Amino acid sequence: MNQKKAPVLEGIFKYILEDYKSFHVPGHQGGKGMDGPLKLLLKQPFKADLTEISGLDNLHAPRSIIKEAMVIAAEAFGAAETFFLVNGSTAGLMAMVNTVCRPGEKIIIPRRMHQGVFGGIITSGADPVYIPEDSNQNRWEFTNVTSSQVKQALEKCPEARAVLLNNPTYFGVCADLKEIRKITAKRGVLLLVDEAHGGHLSFHPDLPCAASEVGADLWVQSTHKTLGSLTQSSMLHAAGEGIDRERLRDMLTIFQSTSPSYLLLASLDAARRQIALRGKELLDKVIFLAEEARKSLKQLDFKLIPRQQGELSLDITKLAFFTDRFVETGKKAAFILRRSGKIQVEMSGQDYILFLLTLGHDDKDWASMLSALGSMRERLTLKRSKTDDCRYNSSLPPMPEKSLLPREAFNLPWENVLLKKAAGRISSQLITLYPPGIPLLVPGEVITTEIIEFIHREKNIHPEIKIDIEEAAALRVIK
Repeated sequence: MNQKKAPVLEGIFKYILEDYKSFHVPGHQGGKGMDGPLKLLLKQPFKADLTEISGLDNLHAPRSIIKEAMVIAAEAFGAAETFFLVNGSTAGLMAMVNTVCRPGEKIIIPRRMHQGVFGGIITSGADPVYIPEDSNQNRWEFTNVTSSQVKQALEKCPEARAVLLNNPTYFGVCADLKEIRKITAKRGVLLLVDEAHGGHLSFHPDLPCAASEVGADLWVQSTHKTLGSLTQSSMLHAAGEGIDRERLRDMLTIFQSTSPSYLLLASLDAARRQIALRGKELLDKVIFLAEEARKSLKQLDFKLIPRQQGELSLDITKLAFFTDRFVETGKKAAFILRRSGKIQVEMSGQDYILFLLTLGHDDKDWASMLSALGSMRERLTLKRSKTDDCRYNSSLPPMPEKSLLPREAFNLPWENVLLKKAAGRISSQLITLYPPGIPLLVPGEVITTEIIEFIHREKNIHPEIKIDIEEAAALRVIK
Protein backbone atom coordinates (compact mmCIF):
# COMPACT_ATOMS: atom_id res chain seq x y z
CA MET A 1 0.00 0.00 0.00
CA ASN A 2 1.11 3.56 -0.72
CA GLN A 3 1.54 5.22 2.69
CA LYS A 4 1.91 8.63 1.04
CA LYS A 5 -1.75 8.59 0.13
CA ALA A 6 -4.51 10.04 2.31
CA PRO A 7 -7.68 8.96 0.44
CA VAL A 8 -10.27 10.68 2.64
CA LEU A 9 -8.32 13.92 2.87
CA GLU A 10 -7.65 13.91 -0.86
CA GLY A 11 -11.27 13.06 -1.61
CA ILE A 12 -12.53 16.03 0.42
CA PHE A 13 -10.12 18.40 -1.34
CA LYS A 14 -11.28 17.10 -4.71
CA TYR A 15 -14.95 17.53 -3.79
CA ILE A 16 -14.41 21.10 -2.55
CA LEU A 17 -12.68 22.02 -5.81
CA GLU A 18 -15.75 20.84 -7.77
CA ASP A 19 -17.61 23.79 -6.16
CA TYR A 20 -21.07 22.18 -6.04
CA LYS A 21 -24.19 24.02 -4.92
CA SER A 22 -25.40 22.08 -1.89
CA PHE A 23 -29.05 21.17 -1.33
CA HIS A 24 -28.32 18.54 1.28
CA VAL A 25 -27.30 18.35 4.93
CA PRO A 26 -25.62 19.89 6.88
CA GLY A 27 -27.92 22.86 7.17
CA HIS A 28 -25.18 25.50 7.46
CA GLN A 29 -24.40 25.05 3.72
CA GLY A 30 -20.64 25.47 3.86
CA GLY A 31 -20.87 27.98 6.71
CA LYS A 32 -23.28 30.42 5.05
CA GLY A 33 -25.99 29.59 7.57
CA MET A 34 -23.78 29.63 10.66
CA ASP A 35 -23.92 31.99 13.61
CA GLY A 36 -21.33 34.77 13.08
CA PRO A 37 -19.10 34.13 16.13
CA LEU A 38 -19.04 30.41 15.29
CA LYS A 39 -17.65 31.23 11.85
CA LEU A 40 -14.97 33.31 13.55
CA LEU A 41 -14.10 30.47 15.92
CA LEU A 42 -13.78 28.00 13.04
CA LYS A 43 -11.17 30.16 11.34
CA GLN A 44 -8.81 28.67 13.94
CA PRO A 45 -10.35 25.21 14.48
CA PHE A 46 -7.22 23.64 15.95
CA LYS A 47 -7.10 26.12 18.83
CA ALA A 48 -10.76 25.36 19.55
CA ASP A 49 -10.24 21.58 19.43
CA LEU A 50 -10.09 21.25 23.21
CA THR A 51 -10.87 18.76 25.94
CA GLU A 52 -12.28 18.77 29.50
CA ILE A 53 -9.81 21.10 31.13
CA SER A 54 -10.40 23.61 33.93
CA GLY A 55 -12.93 26.22 32.90
CA LEU A 56 -14.46 24.20 30.04
CA ASP A 57 -16.77 21.91 32.06
CA ASN A 58 -17.52 18.22 31.36
CA LEU A 59 -20.34 16.96 29.13
CA HIS A 60 -20.97 13.90 31.31
CA ALA A 61 -21.01 15.86 34.58
CA PRO A 62 -21.85 19.43 33.55
CA ARG A 63 -21.51 22.10 36.24
CA SER A 64 -20.74 25.37 34.46
CA ILE A 65 -20.67 26.49 30.80
CA ILE A 66 -22.07 23.28 29.25
CA LYS A 67 -24.80 23.07 31.87
CA GLU A 68 -25.74 26.72 31.30
CA ALA A 69 -25.80 26.22 27.53
CA MET A 70 -28.10 23.20 27.83
CA VAL A 71 -30.47 25.05 30.22
CA ILE A 72 -30.74 27.94 27.73
CA ALA A 73 -31.34 25.43 24.90
CA ALA A 74 -34.11 23.73 26.88
CA GLU A 75 -35.96 27.03 27.15
CA ALA A 76 -35.50 27.76 23.43
CA PHE A 77 -36.75 24.35 22.31
CA GLY A 78 -39.60 24.06 24.80
CA ALA A 79 -38.12 21.28 26.93
CA ALA A 80 -37.76 20.79 30.66
CA GLU A 81 -34.20 19.55 30.12
CA THR A 82 -31.93 19.36 27.09
CA PHE A 83 -28.84 17.22 26.50
CA PHE A 84 -26.17 17.98 23.90
CA LEU A 85 -25.24 15.02 21.70
CA VAL A 86 -21.84 14.60 20.05
CA ASN A 87 -22.52 11.11 18.65
CA GLY A 88 -25.42 12.23 16.49
CA SER A 89 -29.12 11.53 16.86
CA THR A 90 -28.26 7.82 16.71
CA ALA A 91 -26.88 8.05 20.25
CA GLY A 92 -29.97 9.96 21.35
CA LEU A 93 -32.35 7.40 19.87
CA MET A 94 -30.48 4.53 21.50
CA ALA A 95 -30.45 6.34 24.84
CA MET A 96 -34.21 7.05 24.58
CA VAL A 97 -35.17 3.44 23.95
CA ASN A 98 -32.83 2.11 26.63
CA THR A 99 -34.18 4.64 29.14
CA VAL A 100 -37.84 3.66 28.80
CA CYS A 101 -37.56 -0.08 28.01
CA ARG A 102 -36.15 -2.98 30.00
CA PRO A 103 -35.66 -6.43 28.44
CA GLY A 104 -38.92 -7.86 27.14
CA GLU A 105 -40.92 -4.63 27.50
CA LYS A 106 -42.88 -3.60 24.43
CA ILE A 107 -42.46 -0.41 22.41
CA ILE A 108 -44.74 0.56 19.52
CA ILE A 109 -42.99 1.89 16.42
CA PRO A 110 -43.60 2.21 12.68
CA ARG A 111 -41.65 -0.28 10.62
CA ARG A 112 -40.01 2.59 8.73
CA MET A 113 -37.62 3.84 11.40
CA HIS A 114 -34.00 4.93 11.57
CA GLN A 115 -31.53 2.14 12.29
CA GLY A 116 -30.62 3.90 15.55
CA VAL A 117 -34.07 2.95 16.86
CA PHE A 118 -33.39 -0.70 16.07
CA GLY A 119 -29.97 -0.34 17.68
CA GLY A 120 -31.77 0.82 20.82
CA ILE A 121 -34.16 -2.12 20.62
CA ILE A 122 -31.30 -4.60 20.27
CA THR A 123 -29.25 -3.14 23.13
CA SER A 124 -32.23 -2.72 25.49
CA GLY A 125 -33.82 -6.09 24.80
CA ALA A 126 -37.13 -4.36 24.04
CA ASP A 127 -39.87 -6.12 22.09
CA PRO A 128 -40.92 -4.00 19.06
CA VAL A 129 -44.61 -3.91 18.11
CA TYR A 130 -45.16 -2.44 14.67
CA ILE A 131 -47.88 0.04 13.80
CA PRO A 132 -50.02 -1.60 11.10
CA GLU A 133 -49.61 -0.18 7.60
CA ASP A 134 -51.55 -0.63 4.39
CA SER A 135 -49.97 -3.73 2.86
CA ASN A 136 -50.80 -2.45 -0.63
CA GLN A 137 -49.07 0.89 -0.09
CA ASN A 138 -46.37 1.58 -2.65
CA ARG A 139 -43.17 2.40 -0.82
CA TRP A 140 -42.56 5.44 -3.02
CA GLU A 141 -45.80 7.04 -1.82
CA PHE A 142 -44.17 8.79 1.09
CA THR A 143 -46.45 9.08 4.08
CA ASN A 144 -46.52 8.89 7.87
CA VAL A 145 -48.57 7.09 10.50
CA THR A 146 -52.08 8.28 11.33
CA SER A 147 -53.72 8.71 14.71
CA SER A 148 -56.11 5.84 13.96
CA GLN A 149 -53.14 3.52 13.28
CA VAL A 150 -51.58 4.50 16.61
CA LYS A 151 -54.90 3.94 18.40
CA GLN A 152 -55.26 0.53 16.77
CA ALA A 153 -51.72 -0.46 17.79
CA LEU A 154 -52.35 0.56 21.42
CA GLU A 155 -55.63 -1.36 21.53
CA LYS A 156 -53.77 -4.49 20.44
CA CYS A 157 -50.87 -3.85 22.80
CA PRO A 158 -52.11 -1.92 25.86
CA GLU A 159 -49.05 -3.01 27.89
CA ALA A 160 -46.64 -1.03 25.65
CA ARG A 161 -44.29 1.28 27.53
CA ALA A 162 -44.05 3.88 24.78
CA VAL A 163 -44.92 4.91 21.24
CA LEU A 164 -41.93 6.11 19.19
CA LEU A 165 -42.66 7.98 15.94
CA ASN A 166 -40.60 9.50 13.13
CA ASN A 167 -41.76 13.08 12.58
CA PRO A 168 -41.19 14.56 10.09
CA THR A 169 -40.19 11.77 7.74
CA TYR A 170 -37.13 12.15 5.54
CA PHE A 171 -39.47 13.67 2.93
CA GLY A 172 -41.10 16.12 5.34
CA VAL A 173 -44.44 14.37 5.90
CA CYS A 174 -45.71 15.10 9.41
CA ALA A 175 -48.22 13.15 11.47
CA ASP A 176 -51.00 14.68 13.57
CA LEU A 177 -48.94 14.78 16.75
CA LYS A 178 -51.61 16.66 18.70
CA GLU A 179 -54.19 13.91 18.21
CA ILE A 180 -51.62 11.16 18.75
CA ARG A 181 -50.53 12.81 22.00
CA LYS A 182 -54.14 12.82 23.23
CA ILE A 183 -54.33 9.08 22.53
CA THR A 184 -51.08 8.20 24.30
CA ALA A 185 -51.82 10.48 27.27
CA LYS A 186 -55.25 8.91 27.76
CA ARG A 187 -53.62 5.49 28.01
CA GLY A 188 -50.69 6.62 30.13
CA VAL A 189 -48.15 5.71 27.45
CA LEU A 190 -44.96 7.69 26.81
CA LEU A 191 -44.65 9.53 23.48
CA LEU A 192 -41.15 9.60 22.00
CA VAL A 193 -40.34 11.36 18.73
CA ASP A 194 -37.46 11.00 16.31
CA GLU A 195 -37.52 14.65 15.19
CA ALA A 196 -34.10 14.47 13.53
CA HIS A 197 -35.30 16.47 10.51
CA GLY A 198 -37.52 18.87 12.48
CA GLY A 199 -35.30 21.02 14.69
CA HIS A 200 -36.72 24.13 13.01
CA LEU A 201 -40.44 23.31 13.22
CA SER A 202 -41.27 25.09 16.48
CA PHE A 203 -39.77 28.39 15.29
CA HIS A 204 -42.31 29.27 12.59
CA PRO A 205 -46.13 29.28 12.73
CA ASP A 206 -46.49 28.16 9.09
CA LEU A 207 -44.68 24.87 9.70
CA PRO A 208 -46.27 21.67 11.04
CA CYS A 209 -46.55 21.06 14.77
CA ALA A 210 -43.36 20.13 16.64
CA ALA A 211 -42.91 17.52 19.37
CA SER A 212 -42.37 20.24 21.98
CA GLU A 213 -45.72 21.84 21.14
CA VAL A 214 -47.74 18.71 21.95
CA GLY A 215 -45.96 17.75 25.17
CA ALA A 216 -43.93 14.78 23.94
CA ASP A 217 -41.93 13.04 26.68
CA LEU A 218 -38.65 12.70 24.78
CA TRP A 219 -37.55 13.87 21.34
CA VAL A 220 -34.29 13.93 19.40
CA GLN A 221 -33.26 16.58 16.87
CA SER A 222 -30.35 16.51 14.42
CA THR A 223 -29.39 20.15 14.89
CA HIS A 224 -26.86 19.83 12.08
CA LYS A 225 -29.48 18.81 9.52
CA THR A 226 -31.80 21.83 9.48
CA LEU A 227 -30.07 24.37 11.74
CA GLY A 228 -26.46 25.59 11.71
CA SER A 229 -24.39 23.22 13.83
CA LEU A 230 -21.62 20.89 12.68
CA THR A 231 -22.30 17.37 11.41
CA GLN A 232 -22.74 14.77 14.17
CA SER A 233 -24.05 17.33 16.67
CA SER A 234 -27.63 16.87 17.88
CA MET A 235 -29.86 17.45 20.89
CA LEU A 236 -32.06 15.25 23.06
CA HIS A 237 -34.96 16.99 24.80
CA ALA A 238 -36.97 15.75 27.79
CA ALA A 239 -40.26 17.09 29.10
CA GLY A 240 -42.38 14.28 30.51
CA GLU A 241 -42.54 13.53 34.23
CA GLY A 242 -42.62 9.82 33.44
CA ILE A 243 -38.99 9.83 32.29
CA ASP A 244 -36.32 8.59 34.70
CA ARG A 245 -33.81 11.40 34.16
CA GLU A 246 -31.01 9.68 36.09
CA ARG A 247 -31.35 6.59 33.93
CA LEU A 248 -31.39 8.81 30.84
CA ARG A 249 -28.12 10.44 31.91
CA ASP A 250 -26.60 7.03 32.53
CA MET A 251 -27.60 5.88 29.05
CA LEU A 252 -26.14 8.99 27.45
CA THR A 253 -22.88 8.28 29.26
CA ILE A 254 -22.89 4.78 27.76
CA PHE A 255 -23.74 5.80 24.21
CA GLN A 256 -21.66 8.99 23.95
CA SER A 257 -17.93 9.51 23.66
CA THR A 258 -15.96 10.33 26.79
CA SER A 259 -13.91 12.69 24.59
CA PRO A 260 -16.57 15.04 23.22
CA SER A 261 -15.57 17.55 20.56
CA TYR A 262 -15.79 21.10 21.85
CA LEU A 263 -16.19 22.24 18.25
CA LEU A 264 -19.46 20.27 18.13
CA LEU A 265 -20.57 21.58 21.52
CA ALA A 266 -19.84 25.18 20.53
CA SER A 267 -21.71 24.72 17.26
CA LEU A 268 -24.79 23.47 19.12
CA ASP A 269 -24.69 26.49 21.42
CA ALA A 270 -24.31 28.87 18.45
CA ALA A 271 -27.05 27.20 16.39
CA ARG A 272 -29.45 27.51 19.31
CA ARG A 273 -28.67 31.20 19.72
CA GLN A 274 -29.21 31.90 16.03
CA ILE A 275 -32.56 30.09 15.76
CA ALA A 276 -33.80 31.52 19.07
CA LEU A 277 -33.00 35.10 18.12
CA ARG A 278 -33.64 35.07 14.36
CA GLY A 279 -35.62 31.91 13.68
CA LYS A 280 -38.81 33.50 12.34
CA GLU A 281 -36.88 35.90 10.10
CA LEU A 282 -34.59 33.20 8.67
CA LEU A 283 -37.39 30.70 8.16
CA ASP A 284 -39.56 33.32 6.40
CA LYS A 285 -36.95 33.34 3.64
CA VAL A 286 -36.58 29.55 3.49
CA ILE A 287 -40.36 29.03 3.28
CA PHE A 288 -40.66 31.69 0.56
CA LEU A 289 -37.94 29.97 -1.50
CA ALA A 290 -39.63 26.59 -0.98
CA GLU A 291 -43.00 27.91 -2.15
CA GLU A 292 -41.43 29.48 -5.26
CA ALA A 293 -39.57 26.24 -5.99
CA ARG A 294 -42.80 24.24 -5.77
CA LYS A 295 -44.47 26.59 -8.27
CA SER A 296 -41.58 26.23 -10.71
CA LEU A 297 -41.46 22.45 -10.40
CA LYS A 298 -45.17 22.17 -11.17
CA GLN A 299 -44.64 24.29 -14.29
CA LEU A 300 -41.88 21.87 -15.31
CA ASP A 301 -44.33 18.89 -15.14
CA PHE A 302 -43.02 17.38 -11.91
CA LYS A 303 -45.36 15.98 -9.26
CA LEU A 304 -45.00 17.07 -5.64
CA ILE A 305 -46.13 15.79 -2.25
CA PRO A 306 -49.31 17.71 -1.33
CA ARG A 307 -49.16 20.31 1.44
CA GLN A 308 -52.02 18.57 3.24
CA GLN A 309 -53.53 15.12 2.83
CA GLY A 310 -56.07 14.14 5.45
CA GLU A 311 -54.46 14.62 8.83
CA LEU A 312 -50.94 14.54 7.37
CA SER A 313 -49.14 17.81 6.64
CA LEU A 314 -45.91 18.70 4.86
CA ASP A 315 -42.81 20.58 5.92
CA ILE A 316 -42.16 22.24 2.56
CA THR A 317 -38.50 22.90 3.31
CA LYS A 318 -38.12 19.23 2.28
CA LEU A 319 -38.51 19.55 -1.48
CA ALA A 320 -39.27 16.12 -2.96
CA PHE A 321 -40.47 15.88 -6.55
CA PHE A 322 -41.29 12.88 -8.70
CA THR A 323 -39.95 11.90 -12.11
CA ASP A 324 -42.37 9.08 -12.92
CA ARG A 325 -43.86 11.07 -15.83
CA PHE A 326 -40.53 10.84 -17.61
CA VAL A 327 -38.60 8.06 -19.29
CA GLU A 328 -35.48 8.89 -17.28
CA THR A 329 -35.19 7.82 -13.64
CA GLY A 330 -34.75 10.12 -10.68
CA LYS A 331 -31.16 8.87 -10.41
CA LYS A 332 -30.51 9.91 -14.01
CA ALA A 333 -32.09 13.32 -13.46
CA ALA A 334 -29.94 13.86 -10.34
CA PHE A 335 -26.86 12.88 -12.37
CA ILE A 336 -27.76 15.56 -14.94
CA LEU A 337 -28.14 18.15 -12.18
CA ARG A 338 -24.76 17.20 -10.72
CA ARG A 339 -22.84 17.10 -14.00
CA SER A 340 -24.31 20.03 -15.90
CA GLY A 341 -25.67 22.24 -13.11
CA LYS A 342 -23.17 21.58 -10.30
CA ILE A 343 -26.16 20.85 -8.05
CA GLN A 344 -25.77 18.20 -5.33
CA VAL A 345 -29.10 16.91 -4.01
CA GLU A 346 -29.83 15.19 -0.70
CA MET A 347 -31.06 11.94 -2.23
CA SER A 348 -32.52 10.45 -5.39
CA GLY A 349 -34.23 7.18 -6.23
CA GLN A 350 -35.99 5.35 -9.02
CA ASP A 351 -38.61 8.06 -9.48
CA TYR A 352 -37.85 10.95 -7.13
CA ILE A 353 -35.32 13.63 -6.18
CA LEU A 354 -35.06 15.24 -2.75
CA PHE A 355 -33.72 18.76 -2.14
CA LEU A 356 -33.31 20.19 1.36
CA LEU A 357 -33.75 23.95 1.82
CA THR A 358 -32.13 25.30 4.99
CA LEU A 359 -31.13 28.49 6.78
CA GLY A 360 -27.92 28.54 4.74
CA HIS A 361 -29.63 29.05 1.37
CA ASP A 362 -30.05 32.43 -0.27
CA ASP A 363 -31.40 34.00 -3.46
CA LYS A 364 -28.27 33.06 -5.42
CA ASP A 365 -28.75 29.40 -4.50
CA TRP A 366 -32.37 29.62 -5.58
CA ALA A 367 -31.38 31.14 -8.94
CA SER A 368 -28.78 28.40 -9.51
CA MET A 369 -31.30 25.69 -8.62
CA LEU A 370 -33.98 27.12 -10.91
CA SER A 371 -31.57 27.40 -13.81
CA ALA A 372 -30.28 23.85 -13.31
CA LEU A 373 -33.82 22.43 -13.03
CA GLY A 374 -34.82 24.13 -16.29
CA SER A 375 -31.78 22.73 -18.09
CA MET A 376 -32.40 19.27 -16.65
CA ARG A 377 -36.05 19.35 -17.74
CA GLU A 378 -35.00 20.02 -21.33
CA ARG A 379 -33.02 16.75 -21.29
CA LEU A 380 -35.90 14.64 -19.92
CA THR A 381 -38.44 12.86 -22.12
CA LEU A 382 -42.12 12.78 -21.21
CA LYS A 383 -43.71 9.36 -21.50
CA ARG A 384 -46.16 9.17 -24.40
CA SER A 385 -48.76 7.23 -22.41
CA LYS A 386 -49.30 5.35 -19.17
CA THR A 387 -48.34 2.15 -20.96
CA ASP A 388 -44.82 3.53 -21.21
CA ASP A 389 -44.55 3.30 -17.44
CA CYS A 390 -42.39 0.23 -16.90
CA ARG A 391 -42.26 0.50 -13.11
CA TYR A 392 -43.16 -2.71 -11.37
CA ASN A 393 -45.22 -2.94 -8.22
CA SER A 394 -42.70 -1.83 -5.65
CA SER A 395 -44.72 -2.69 -2.55
CA LEU A 396 -42.64 -4.29 0.16
CA PRO A 397 -43.08 -8.00 0.87
CA PRO A 398 -45.30 -8.95 3.82
CA MET A 399 -43.74 -8.37 7.23
CA PRO A 400 -42.02 -11.57 8.34
CA GLU A 401 -42.85 -13.54 11.47
CA LYS A 402 -40.91 -12.66 14.63
CA SER A 403 -39.34 -15.82 16.09
CA LEU A 404 -36.99 -14.24 18.65
CA LEU A 405 -36.52 -10.84 20.23
CA PRO A 406 -33.97 -8.75 18.29
CA ARG A 407 -31.41 -8.80 21.12
CA GLU A 408 -31.68 -12.58 21.51
CA ALA A 409 -31.15 -13.16 17.80
CA PHE A 410 -28.35 -10.61 17.53
CA ASN A 411 -26.32 -12.31 20.29
CA LEU A 412 -26.67 -15.93 19.15
CA PRO A 413 -23.98 -17.67 17.04
CA TRP A 414 -24.50 -17.04 13.32
CA GLU A 415 -23.39 -18.23 9.91
CA ASN A 416 -23.67 -17.03 6.31
CA VAL A 417 -25.98 -18.89 3.95
CA LEU A 418 -26.62 -18.37 0.27
CA LEU A 419 -29.58 -16.12 -0.43
CA LYS A 420 -31.37 -18.82 -2.38
CA LYS A 421 -31.12 -21.21 0.59
CA ALA A 422 -32.10 -18.75 3.33
CA ALA A 423 -35.90 -19.28 3.33
CA GLY A 424 -37.11 -20.46 6.72
CA ARG A 425 -33.93 -19.41 8.54
CA ILE A 426 -33.89 -16.75 11.28
CA SER A 427 -32.10 -13.50 10.43
CA SER A 428 -29.19 -12.48 12.64
CA GLN A 429 -28.80 -9.04 11.09
CA LEU A 430 -30.70 -5.87 10.34
CA ILE A 431 -31.21 -5.65 6.59
CA THR A 432 -32.37 -2.32 5.23
CA LEU A 433 -33.29 -0.92 1.84
CA TYR A 434 -31.70 2.36 0.73
CA PRO A 435 -33.31 4.54 -0.36
CA PRO A 436 -35.43 5.22 1.65
CA GLY A 437 -34.07 3.12 4.53
CA ILE A 438 -36.87 0.65 5.28
CA PRO A 439 -36.00 -2.54 7.20
CA LEU A 440 -36.61 -5.71 5.21
CA LEU A 441 -35.51 -7.91 8.08
CA VAL A 442 -34.89 -7.29 11.77
CA PRO A 443 -32.81 -9.77 13.84
CA GLY A 444 -35.06 -12.59 15.02
CA GLU A 445 -37.39 -12.56 12.00
CA VAL A 446 -37.95 -15.55 9.74
CA ILE A 447 -36.69 -15.11 6.17
CA THR A 448 -39.41 -15.73 3.58
CA THR A 449 -39.32 -16.63 -0.09
CA GLU A 450 -41.09 -13.31 -0.79
CA ILE A 451 -38.20 -11.40 0.81
CA ILE A 452 -35.62 -13.40 -1.14
CA GLU A 453 -37.47 -12.76 -4.39
CA PHE A 454 -37.78 -9.08 -3.51
CA ILE A 455 -34.00 -8.78 -2.95
CA HIS A 456 -33.28 -10.49 -6.28
CA ARG A 457 -35.73 -8.24 -8.07
CA GLU A 458 -34.32 -5.04 -6.58
CA LYS A 459 -30.76 -6.05 -7.40
CA ASN A 460 -31.59 -7.01 -10.97
CA ILE A 461 -33.99 -4.23 -11.94
CA HIS A 462 -32.62 -1.34 -9.90
CA PRO A 463 -28.91 -1.89 -9.19
CA GLU A 464 -28.65 1.72 -7.97
CA ILE A 465 -30.73 0.78 -4.92
CA LYS A 466 -28.54 -0.46 -2.08
CA ILE A 467 -29.62 -3.41 0.04
CA ASP A 468 -27.48 -3.44 3.15
CA ILE A 469 -26.10 -6.98 3.04
CA GLU A 470 -22.43 -7.78 3.61
CA GLU A 471 -22.31 -10.15 0.65
CA ALA A 472 -24.71 -9.81 -2.28
CA ALA A 473 -25.40 -13.56 -2.38
CA ALA A 474 -25.44 -14.33 1.34
CA LEU A 475 -27.44 -13.58 4.46
CA ARG A 476 -26.31 -13.82 8.07
CA VAL A 477 -28.59 -16.22 9.93
CA ILE A 478 -28.69 -17.88 13.34
CA LYS A 479 -26.48 -20.95 13.37
